[in-house]
Amino acid sequence: MTVLVAYASALGSTREIAQHVASRMAVALGEVECRSVEEIESVFGYEAVVIGSAIHNQAWLPPASEFLTQHAPELAKRPVWAFSVGMSDGLPKLFRERGAALQQQRLEETQFQEVQLRGHTVFSGVYEASQLSAPLRGLFRLAGGRFGDLRDWAAVDAWTDQVTAELAKPASSAPSGAEPE
Repeated sequence: MTVLVAYASALGSTREIAQHVASRMAVALGEVECRSVEEIESVFGYEAVVIGSAIHNQAWLPPASEFLTQHAPELAKRPVWAFSVGMSDGLPKLFRERGAALQQQRLEETQFQEVQLRGHTVFSGVYEASQLSAPLRGLFRLAGGRFGDLRDWAAVDAWTDQVTAELAKPASSAPSGAEPE
């Protein structure tokens, strides 16, 4: 099975998650390519697609949104999953769970209208203090926010294994939608 793991990354965290997902999927599925959305001209030849994007200002990065729009007709012919990488685990503890749920809901309502997804999840990425101005950094810390590498690799692995298991099902058990190329 040939799977594409496509990503849009601003500072590298999303790229690293996409590479991890692709490597883990390749063990069970065979050929899995991991590429930036900006270098993909066609999804022809891929039997399934996983796409991920960093979240900035509560939205996917423009290249990821453009990828979905540009390739929507072809993506509709194959199974597609998505992941988003934000900073919900960096929020003050009181807001983390609710913030993550709201972020996922907002993304699903605004970003994925043109492509039917088999699933979507939100992971936290790397959030460095240097990404904020000194006054905002201080305010964020006072409110209980935290910086650092907030990626939960066990959660990434669990989600990847779930997607891989769905793709590994025999064709008669797999949901329809992917057309042979």
